Parts: sequence; structure tokens; C-alpha cells
Amino acid sequence: MGLFNSADSTPEVKATVERWNGFLKKIEARYYEVLQQTEAPLDGVIANIQYDNVIIHNIANGLKNQTVTQLGEKADGGASKFEAEMKKLGASSDLIWSERNKIHVLKNWMEIEYLKFEVGLFARAAKKILENVNHHIDEKKMHRCTQCAADLKINVFSFMAVNIKCESCGSVNTYQPDDRVRALEWYVITPLAEEFAFDEKLKARTDKSAMKEYYKKFYGYLMQNVPDKKQYYERDMNERLTNPMFTNFA
Repeated sequence: MGLFNSADSTPEVKATVERWNGFLKKIEARYYEVLQQTEAPLDGVIANIQYDNVIIHNIANGLKNQTVTQLGEKADGGASKFEAEMKKLGASSDLIWSERNKIHVLKNWMEIEYLKFEVGLFARAAKKILENVNHHIDEKKMHRCTQCAADLKINVFSFMAVNIKCESCGSVNTYQPDDRVRALEWYVITPLAEEFAFDEKLKARTDKSAMKEYYKKFYGYLMQNVPDKKQYYERDMNERLTNPMFTNFA
């Protein structure tokens, strides 16, 4: 059947639609319930995190499965039963379609809400790791030439090995940054860059032109905070800004 018809206003159809909307509300409530139950445990995990976010990755994958994946599958299963019941009651295809379309709205909502949660979670972990690294690294520590023991001008937050010429004797010293500093790029700065550019990334889901703004903001943050690799990030950014394969993604 097309268009809305008289069967759509029968008590049986109305009751079925009401149960359907109640079912969708329960899915939404369950989504919130799962994440609320993790608040205290996650606070404990982040409080005890050290120099990487591997445990956060594992937790995030598990939570996404419990919310977006499993609840989405449950909603799809309910939709099939709802559609079959509505057809038996003689409801119009327009009514069935408009009601079933609420599944797409719900699943899209869960995905976006989870993205917000996930970006915030990784950013929280990143800030804790950064705090730990700052407590470990002594920026005032003296670095001396291996030949003459003169002080060297060292940037302890260098992300790459660098060769430094001693101003006293002219010998070249290779400085290897602390592994925990190197880890900042992946475990701290990248998650914070995602948080910084998240609004643009979200807009790009419905507005492809916003993807370029996301890349500019994301890579701009990386270039500012990882100056050793500025050229690398700039090249990567420009490739994405000019390649339709990246800018058409949403």
C-alpha cells in the first residue's frame, strides 16, 4: 500500500506504533546506562595510567561493541518484527517506512554520541599521560658534550634523534630523546589534536566541505606541537586537502 490509509488510525496500529517507540526509548536508555556504569571504573583506570593508552583502546573497543554494535543489532531485529506486525494489521507502507526510519536516526545518534564519548575519553587519558611524562622529565637536566663535557643546548621534548654541534669543541653529539617523550606524539598529541578538531570532523559527516577544515585544524595542531615533524605533517595534510579520496570521505 502507498500513502497513509484508514488502517493507520486503528487502535491496533496505534498501539503497535506506541510499543515500537517505547522499544526505541529503551534502546536509548540502555545506551546511557552502559556508559554511566563505566564512569567510576574509567576514572580509576585513567588515574592509574602510565605512559600509553593501550588499555583505553581495549576498553573503548569493548564499549563500542556493547553500545553501537549490539544495541544497533537489537534495534534492527526489533524493526523486522515491527514491520511484519504492521503489515499484518494492514498499515500503509508510508507509515511503516516513516516509523522504521527511526532506526536510522537512532543508530546515527548512537554513533555520534559514542564518537563524542570516545574522543573525550582518549583526551582525558592523554592529559594524564602528559602529566606523568612532565613529572618524569627534568627540563633543567644538564646535557654535556661527550668530548669536552661542555653544556649542550638540548630540547628534551624533541621527538626525533638530533645531531647537536658543541659550541665549545665543535664535536657533534647525537641526542636521543627519552622514549616517553617520543610516545607523546602518539599517545598524547594525536588524541588531543582529534579533540581540538572534532567539531569539524563531526560537521564533515553531513558536509563534505568541512573535511578540509578538519584536516587543516588537526594537522595544524600536530605541526604546532610536534615541530620536529612539521614537514612530514604538512606534506600529509596537503595530500589530503588535494586528494578527492580523502576530502570526499565523511
